[in-house]
Amino acid sequence: MTPETLHSVFEASLNQLEVSDPSRTLRSEAMASFNKLGYPTKKHENWRYTDLKPIVKAKLDPTPKSLTTDQIKQSNRLLETSLLDADAARLVLVDGVPLSNAQTLSDIQGLTILGHKQTWQRIGELQSMELFQRHPLAALNTAFASSGILIKLSENTNVEQPLHLVFISAQTTNKATQPRILIDIGAGSKLTIVQHFIGEDSVANWTNLVTQITQSRESQLTIYRFQEYGSEQFHTELLDAKIAQDAKLKLGYVDLGGKLVRNDVQVNLAEPGAACEIFGVFLATQGQHVDNHTRIDHTAPQTTSREVFRGIIGEHGRGVFNGKVIVHRGAHGADAQQSSDNLLLSEHAEIDTKPELEIYTDDVKCAHGATVGELDAEQLFYIRSRGVDEDTAKGLLTFAFANDVLRRIEVPEVRERVASCVAGQLPDYENWGGLL
Repeated sequence: MTPETLHSVFEASLNQLEVSDPSRTLRSEAMASFNKLGYPTKKHENWRYTDLKPIVKAKLDPTPKSLTTDQIKQSNRLLETSLLDADAARLVLVDGVPLSNAQTLSDIQGLTILGHKQTWQRIGELQSMELFQRHPLAALNTAFASSGILIKLSENTNVEQPLHLVFISAQTTNKATQPRILIDIGAGSKLTIVQHFIGEDSVANWTNLVTQITQSRESQLTIYRFQEYGSEQFHTELLDAKIAQDAKLKLGYVDLGGKLVRNDVQVNLAEPGAACEIFGVFLATQGQHVDNHTRIDHTAPQTTSREVFRGIIGEHGRGVFNGKVIVHRGAHGADAQQSSDNLLLSEHAEIDTKPELEIYTDDVKCAHGATVGELDAEQLFYIRSRGVDEDTAKGLLTFAFANDVLRRIEVPEVRERVASCVAGQLPDYENWGGLL
C-alpha cells in the first residue's frame, strides 16, 4: 500500500463515496497533505524506533467492501465471547462502521450519538494542516474514513454508566480501515468511555484510528482503552485532546495484542486549571512491537499533568515509549510528573524509552524519569522461600509490576477483566491457583 497506490485508489473512489461536497473537499485537502509528506519513516525523530514498512509493503484495501451477512454473524459471535461487561451501554463498530443492530444509546439523557453528516461538519471545524504535518496518518484517516461518530454530551450532565465502544476487526484479511471518533464534552459534565479492540488471531488487517476530544470548562472525561487484537493485526492511532479551564482528562492504555502497534497521544492543557492523567501498561513478545508516543502541552498557567507507563517485554518483543512534556511561556505554576518503568523478561527483549521535558517559563514543578531492568533477585528469592516455584514466582512479580498501574482503572468489571488478561499472558499463570 504505497503512497502512489493510495493516491490512485483515492482518485478512483472519491466520486463513489456517498459524501457531501464539503466532505469531499476536506478529504481532498487531507489526501494532498499525505501525498506531500508520505508515510513517516525512521528518518523522522518521532518514528526512529518504529518502521511502517510492513504496512507499506502489505497489499491492503483502503476502501473495503460492505460487510456480508456471514461476516456480521462472525463479528457478533466474537463480540459475545469478548464483552467486558454484558450489561454495559455500548456501540459496536466492525471495520470502523457502526453495526446497524448495535445497542441504542438514546435513553441516556444528555448523551447524543451523531452520524456521518454531523461528524464531518465537526471535522471541518477541527481540521488543521498543522495536525496533518505532525501526524500524516491522521491525514490518511481523513481522506479514507468511510464513516464517523460524534459523541456529544450536554452541559451539566453526569453519565454514571460507562459507554463502551467496541472495535472489531472482521474475519476477512488485508483491509485498511479508518475509524473516526469525535467527542465533545459540555461544561460541568462527566463521562467515562471504554474502548475495546478485538479481532481473530489469524486476521491481518490495519486499523488507523483518529479520536479528537474537546472538553469544556469543569468537565471530566475518562477513557480506558484495552487492545487485545490477534497477533497479525496492525494498529495505529492518534488521540488529540484540547482541555478547557478546570477540566480533567484521564486516559488509561492497555496493549496486549497486535503485531505492530503505535499509539500517539496529544493533549493541550489550553486554559488555567486544566489537568490530565495518562497511564499505560503494554506487553510485547514473540515479534510484537508496541510504541507509545505522548505529548502534553502546558499552554496555560496552573495546569497539571501526571503520566505513568509500564512496559513488559518478553522473548523477541520490542517496546517503545517517548513522552514529551512542554511547558510553554506564561504557563507559570505548571505541575508535570512523568515516569516510564520497563521490565525485560528475556535477553532478547528490547525497550527504547525517552521521557522528555521542555520548560520555557519560571515557577514550575516538573520531574521525569525512566527505568529499565529485570526482576528483583531479592524479591524473587523471598517468594521462592515460601515454597513457590521459580516460574510462578516470576509471573507473580511481573503481574504485581503491571497491577500497580492497572489499579487506576476505576470501573470494576473492566479492571478485573484487564488484570485477568494481563495475568494470562505471564509465566506459569495456569499454576498460580489462589495466590493472587
